[in-house]
Amino acid sequence: MKLIEDTTIHVGVSEWKVAKSPAKLRTTLGSCVGIVLYDKTKKIGGICHALLDEPPVGKIVNRGKYAKTAIEELIKDLDKAGVNKKNLTAKIFGGASMFHNNNNIFQNIGEKNVQAAREVLNKHGIPILFEDVGGHNGRTITLFLEDGRVLLRSGATEKYIYKT
Repeated sequence: MKLIEDTTIHVGVSEWKVAKSPAKLRTTLGSCVGIVLYDKTKKIGGICHALLDEPPVGKIVNRGKYAKTAIEELIKDLDKAGVNKKNLTAKIFGGASMFHNNNNIFQNIGEKNVQAAREVLNKHGIPILFEDVGGHNGRTITLFLEDGRVLLRSGATEKYIYKT
């Protein structure tokens, strides 16, 4: 794993990435959940972009696809980068209800994704400092690793989240 330092890095669906300041990490979410983990002492952080809440029983082909496994992988890579888990804080974004058909099997997937993220973070003792979840709008988030702030764009609004 190589830490990327000097650019804006896109985190795609079912991916997780770790970087350090002055890099930025960005992802766009709908019903997916985006989990931001950050260590303000080292100015290193990461984002995982999980499509579903938990993997089916059996072999997992893509650990980044599921909130429960993607967060675990992100924590492992942050550890490899020299981050102590006790210094991590979390922010959770996404989990929108993008499908409006009551018969749709994906109706509550956003809620399930967010709940799975909360469970894993709680298991690891990582405090959640901020959440912007649910609703019907997609979101784009950008993590600025120099200070841990997140630029949140949702619908026509744009705001910075400074809690670190």
